[in-house]
Formats: sequence, C-alpha cells, structure tokens
Amino acid sequence: MKNKIIGLMAVVMAAVMIAPAMANTTIDTYWNGSGKFETHFVADNDVHSDFWTGGVAIEGEHHAIDYDDNQYGYNVDTVESSVVAKVAGGGFMEFQTIKDDNYARMYGGAGQKSYSFIGTSDTAEMAWSTWTNYAKLGDCEYGKPRTSGGHHFEANGGNGTFKIYHELNDQNGDGASVEIYGSGSAWVDLMNSETGWAGSPKGSFKFGKGCGCCKDAEAGMSGTGIFEQHAWADHELNIDISGLHIPGDGSDNSAQYHVVVNYAGSFNYPDLALDGN
Repeated sequence: MKNKIIGLMAVVMAAVMIAPAMANTTIDTYWNGSGKFETHFVADNDVHSDFWTGGVAIEGEHHAIDYDDNQYGYNVDTVESSVVAKVAGGGFMEFQTIKDDNYARMYGGAGQKSYSFIGTSDTAEMAWSTWTNYAKLGDCEYGKPRTSGGHHFEANGGNGTFKIYHELNDQNGDGASVEIYGSGSAWVDLMNSETGWAGSPKGSFKFGKGCGCCKDAEAGMSGTGIFEQHAWADHELNIDISGLHIPGDGSDNSAQYHVVVNYAGSFNYPDLALDGN
C-alpha cells in the first residue's frame, strides 16, 4: 500500500476506516457532532483532496479510493474522492480536489481543480464526487448519492442568509463558477463536468456536461438574493443556454462570460452548461 495521509480534527464523534485491497487503497471517514471537523486525503503525488466543515450540528461521510492502477505505465493512478454531508443550526462545508500529476506529454500539465463551498445560518447539504486519472479530472455524479432534496448542493438560510459556490478549473486556470447567495433557499444540480477529454485541446473544460452522460445542470432559488455564473478561457467559450460563442485571442482569460441576476421570489436558471479552452 502506498503512503496515504488523512488528518482530522474530530468534534463529538469521528470514525476512520482504512481498507487496503489487492489493487487499491480505500479510506472511509464518518463524523457526527458539533464544532469543527476536517479530513485530508493525499494519493501520493497524484491528487490531494480536502474537506472542512463546522456548525451547531454536523454529520457526513467522506470516501476516498486510490486505485493504484498506473494505467498504461503513465505513473498516474486513478483516484476518487466523495463527500455526502450536512449542517444544521448554521455552519459551513468546503470541499476541494486538486490534480497534482498528469501524463503531460499527451494531456498537458496538472493543476485541475474542483472546489465547492456552502455556508448557511440554518441548514445545508452537499453530495459531491470527483474522479481523476492520467488525463483528466471529472465531477461525474451519475448514479452517485444526492442530497435529501435530490440535488448536489442545497441550502436554506432560515431567518438568516446562505451561500452556495462551485468552481471548476483546468490546468491553465480556465474554468467556470456558479454562485447563489442571499436569504431564503437555493439548490444546484451539476451532474457532469470535466477537464480534458479524448480529442480535446490541452486545457479544455466542460462545466455542467460531459462524462459521456446526459445533462442535468440547473439551479433553483426562492427568497431574495443574487445568482451569478462566470466563465473564462484563453481561446473560446461556448454557452449552451444561448448558443453563444465567445472567442478569445489566446491570452490569459481573454474570453469572458458573466451573468448576474438579482432575484426576489422564485427563480430558476435552467441550463448552467458551457465549455471552453
């Protein structure tokens, strides 16, 4: 078994189970209590994944697998990291997975990142999984757990406020984000996203689509607040909801896309999907 690092600061109760198998290493972590908790997973020099949470009442589980497969002798293993978690009475959850190695000769350098944050004065849930191999990072959620409301991110600010934020980056820093904040409640579905895929330019990304699967990329909100979606790339952006093509000149983030909506009442954004390189 290769070296794995998992660090945690427990609140009331936490359990960690490490189960090495013949061809992979699996770590399962569970927590339930109040206060703060964090866990960190390092799969050699391939990937590191981190989760932090805190609040009046927190619970959840983190599962991580290093498949130790070294596909095609590229010296980069397949790795998966996933979280299903919730907070109540106010709190936060923060989850990131960063790709530290890539088969650069064919697919470009490393640095791809999936990052999520939810903060609330009342209740919130997160159900998210990220998968990596020698070529790409994928947030491929088909068949994976969802929140109790059937989403990937959801929050209710109660009498206070909430914030939901998710961002995807390729190895060149290109990427996209969605953010909702205000009072009331909101949810976000992002069933599929990925950085790099067969035949794509190095440093490509798909947000809200990809993974060889159907699209489920939308957001719903109620109350008063602000919805934002942003995307940036060096060469081009393609926006599904409008069919808009935004060219860049090859310089850093020269293609830009920004949507900011102030809402009051109920509001639905039906298609978050876009791609760029």
